[in-house]
Amino acid sequence: MESANVQPNRVTFQRLITAYCNDGDIEGASKILGFMKDKDLPITEAVFNSLVTGHARAGEMESAEGILNVMRGAGIEPGPDTYVALLNAYAEKGDIENLKQTLEKVEKTDASLMDRDLMQIIFSLAKSGYPQYIQDIVERMRHDRGYVPDAMNLCLALITQGLEETAFQVLKTFPTFQSENQNGDPLDFGNFFIRHCVNLEKPLDKLQQFCEGLKESNLHSAPFQFALYCALDAKKEAMSVGLMKIMQKEGLPVRPHYFWPILAQHQKEKNAQGTVEVLKVMQNLNIEPDVETFANYVQSAFDNVEQARFQLEENGCLVNTVGYYASELRTEALNGNLDKVYSMLSSPQNPLLDLSNFRGSLILGFKRSKDVDILVKITELLYKDERFCRSSSGPTEAIGYFLYNLIDSMSDSEVQAKEEQLRQYFHQLNKRDIVIPANLYRGIRNLLDAYHVPELIKDVIILVDEQDKLSDADLPKGAEAKIVALETKLTELKMENKSIGETLKQLILLLCETENMQKALELKAQYESDMAIGGYAALINLCCRHDNPEEALNLKREVDRKDSSASLDTNKYLALVRVLAKHGKLEDAILILKEMKEKEIVLRDTTITSFFHILNVAALRGEADTVKQLHESIVNLGLAKPTANLCSPLITVTLDQGNIPAALDAIIDCHKRYNQMPRLHDVLCKLVEQGDTDLLQKAMDFVNQERGEMTMLYDLFFAFLHTGKYKEARKIIETPGLRARPGRLQWFADKCTATNQIEALENMVEMTQKLFECDRDQMYYYLMKFFKENNDWRKADATWTKMQEENVIPRERTLRILAEILKSNGQEIPFEVPETWYEDTSTSSSVARSRQTRTPDLPVDSASDYQRRLLKLSKKNNIQEALEVFQEAEKKGLLLGLAVYSSFINALLSHGLLEEAMDVKSKVETRIKGFTLNDAANSLLIITQVRRDNLKDGVAVLKEMLQTNQVPSQLAIARLIQALGLKGDVEQIQSMEKLMGNLPHSINLSKMLFVNNLVLAHIKSGNIDEAVEYVEPLYIPRENSQQQLTSMSYVFRKVMEGKCDEAVDKLSAMAERLANHFAVYTPVVDLFLQYINGDRTDDAKFLLQRCPAIAEQKRSLVSFITRSAQKTGQAHKILGLLDLIQDFPDKEIAYAYLMKCYALDNNVVSAKALYEKVKEEKMVPDELFLKRLAGLLKNSGEPLSFTEPPESFKFYAEKLKREKAAESSEED
Repeated sequence: MESANVQPNRVTFQRLITAYCNDGDIEGASKILGFMKDKDLPITEAVFNSLVTGHARAGEMESAEGILNVMRGAGIEPGPDTYVALLNAYAEKGDIENLKQTLEKVEKTDASLMDRDLMQIIFSLAKSGYPQYIQDIVERMRHDRGYVPDAMNLCLALITQGLEETAFQVLKTFPTFQSENQNGDPLDFGNFFIRHCVNLEKPLDKLQQFCEGLKESNLHSAPFQFALYCALDAKKEAMSVGLMKIMQKEGLPVRPHYFWPILAQHQKEKNAQGTVEVLKVMQNLNIEPDVETFANYVQSAFDNVEQARFQLEENGCLVNTVGYYASELRTEALNGNLDKVYSMLSSPQNPLLDLSNFRGSLILGFKRSKDVDILVKITELLYKDERFCRSSSGPTEAIGYFLYNLIDSMSDSEVQAKEEQLRQYFHQLNKRDIVIPANLYRGIRNLLDAYHVPELIKDVIILVDEQDKLSDADLPKGAEAKIVALETKLTELKMENKSIGETLKQLILLLCETENMQKALELKAQYESDMAIGGYAALINLCCRHDNPEEALNLKREVDRKDSSASLDTNKYLALVRVLAKHGKLEDAILILKEMKEKEIVLRDTTITSFFHILNVAALRGEADTVKQLHESIVNLGLAKPTANLCSPLITVTLDQGNIPAALDAIIDCHKRYNQMPRLHDVLCKLVEQGDTDLLQKAMDFVNQERGEMTMLYDLFFAFLHTGKYKEARKIIETPGLRARPGRLQWFADKCTATNQIEALENMVEMTQKLFECDRDQMYYYLMKFFKENNDWRKADATWTKMQEENVIPRERTLRILAEILKSNGQEIPFEVPETWYEDTSTSSSVARSRQTRTPDLPVDSASDYQRRLLKLSKKNNIQEALEVFQEAEKKGLLLGLAVYSSFINALLSHGLLEEAMDVKSKVETRIKGFTLNDAANSLLIITQVRRDNLKDGVAVLKEMLQTNQVPSQLAIARLIQALGLKGDVEQIQSMEKLMGNLPHSINLSKMLFVNNLVLAHIKSGNIDEAVEYVEPLYIPRENSQQQLTSMSYVFRKVMEGKCDEAVDKLSAMAERLANHFAVYTPVVDLFLQYINGDRTDDAKFLLQRCPAIAEQKRSLVSFITRSAQKTGQAHKILGLLDLIQDFPDKEIAYAYLMKCYALDNNVVSAKALYEKVKEEKMVPDELFLKRLAGLLKNSGEPLSFTEPPESFKFYAEKLKREKAAESSEED
């Protein structure tokens, strides 16, 4: 320090003395003390405390005790820290008598010791080898606030020092009232103790002793299980196995999944021998591994199934079990070895096994296979061999579920790509007399509809069991009889030379519904001259469904010959384009598109989606020319805008073939043509996986040039995350100057949720912790959504802990979703759950329960399904779809829940659909006796009626609500009263005010709502004098009067907007009287600010001259400035106010908000001028002022003439808030 010319200060010397004293070197400490005296540095209590320790460790206890007298002589009264130093000295010597005497002496002084101080003494006693005296100190504990965390730290320190017996002694002193939660369940305070013992690998016998002690002391409900969890988590295999053996001796269950973490480690390292050893341990403990253990953790540790069986048998492991056989089936299916699967299933020697044990793996194998014959052989075996379908429902339902789950597990693009393969598969099943129930057919039909592959429905319907009648929605009742009756009627009409058009059309439509294409075409050929356009349209659609492009095209040409102006509906045009494109009739498909444009066919959002699927199917078939020409036609004809989704098949056609350079070139071309970059993320991921740095650099340069550096960095960040390159991803996100982009982050979070990539999502949330302006609650909300989808309450709970550690303040929706996860899993919710407007608690819990209990494999077409769909659509405000679901449920006569109907009516009313809402209400009332709208629905009804100017009905609803003890919303009352005020209905407002009684107070409704609107009603009805006579006395202060009225801004604004100058003049006179005679300035300030707000500067100026006290109303004026600065284009109002009041009381605040206005308006010139003005007036601008100005200058590329504040904008905003709060409290 001397060589560097740095002068040591008091703290430097103090630290040196402490170091010497801790080593018992009093001579060294005294030398440093001499230096301090020479430099006239003060000797503090901390120095004396160190000297106490130093003398004690030097063996000079009398000198140590004497330090206290020296302190008093120096005018320093020994404090708690001094006594603790002395007590620690006694503890280190084992002098319990002096220790007790000193403790008693301290109790009589003002220097009281905390529990934390006593814990230091306990640590000193234990570390010095005097554990026998610890109980005396423990008994002196007061269990102050914060005792538990301090005691936990003491225990951890003792365990680390090898003093776990003493630590356990302290642990047992934890207060018993804290060991249970509200439900009487243990809170498991011993978790930290067990975990630390495990981490430090304490002997098993000690760990067993502690676990038994914790259970006996009721400090932990399941200590052995938690110890095992910690050992497994820390990858301590030997300890884990030892604990399982102890647990078995204790009579505690040891289950197969306890071994999964150990097996997973061996699996990761491909350690086959380690896996065998674990299985031996399980065998010795009489624990038979289940199918999940073998399939997920054992088989993958070996090169193949044969090697696994050989090595396990060789080492004496049991392999002739149902679980092991099922795992072999699963593994072979997952590996795509379906021939081996068939061989294993066919062998009669193999054990009985239900299909449910390997259905998931078999489905994955089916999805990967292109061999239809083997798929059919396996399905037939499962159907006809009773060994695999032993349930009461039989093979029909089992195979139906299998087919439903097979289709459900595939994405729309997979189904489209495998359309022909699936068609052959279904037809082969039909030839082998395999049938499925009608309800499962409906589920498959709904999936195919959603996947935009309706052509496959006819191939599935042939599998429906003839004994299982289809409903009206699937096939008309008595279709055959109807067809025969219509054919007979048609023949009779023809013989009588009567018109057959309508009958023929009905017959054609019926044949199309029953998918009888051949007969329908024969009928068309027989009665071609009598065919109507509607019949042709149905036939065209039927031929498209049956994949018959020639016949569909011929029928279309016949329609054109009959009536060239006739047009089909949108779906039939799309079906034609789809089937023509599929069979290479590209020119004809393009002609159909041109006709759609010429005849101005109505295009909806679903049409655009259909265009995408047509293009995507062609792309999956690898037909690049088809995709390109169809896409160009769709875009050039203006049938759809070239969105990223619509352009994506242009990239898919090369990307799916593995031609990454061509895919990148296609993206670049797409951007040049349409300003879109579809599937860029997928291309970047492929480049990262392949390690093609040259192409990756080319892609990044292109994105940087076209979209900017920040977009490029985010694209690269997401690509690294997706491919598991987390180290590289972290480097990208830590790029200086990178800001949070909420839309991009949400996109990737949604993608992770959809593709079940929890690791990538967790890493993104963790890496963005320090990202500038990153909404941390939003990031954790994405995680919570994922955990809810996967019903993982443990991870959700751990994430909640992380949020608290990060000091993230959660929004209501985050709390709600976490509460739902915990509640559905029977866990305690550690916070108060915010309520939602659309459902009460019971409904919410029932919905949650239904979600948990509903079998995911079941296709549903019941009331519960409609209930779920209607509630979901109502919450998402998809009104049109919700209406369709409701009407469909009504047609089927299904009765839904009260909460669902209420939510649906709420949604209708919130969109202003009054007639539809009332129609639903009347229908529900006929179904459910006593049904009434809830508070929220009635409030929305009032608002809707006010919008429609049906004030009479609105008043009636409000009166009815009050009579039935319902509570209307603030907004509903305000809208109604304001509307009555504008109508001049004084009596009705007075009536409403009287009828409500104390209700406005209970819902925090301002009294000014009635006062202002009564004034306005008087004015609107032409009684301005009555308005003044009514309101003026209310403002005049009286003895024992309640709080005066507040703002009249609403009245002034409305009369100015209505250009009622007479009312303005009379109200102005009243406001001036109140100000000049009674010092009540609220009305006159309101009027003054309304003049400024309405750009009536002269009126404001004259009012200020007549009433100068306006300029002194600081709070109101600053409030006006603050409100003005919230919106763009308001700077002139603040300037106008400052021009009128030259000596404004708080110019610093005004200028700060004026700079905010310029920042909102991006007005660099005015901002610079304001900065110069602030400097001229010798004011010191705050950090927010400078931060906003710096942002403006940097965005415009101008240099900064000042130093930009280094912290974030949010930091200075919070700082300013704290300062304002402190000033406000001082003023109060």
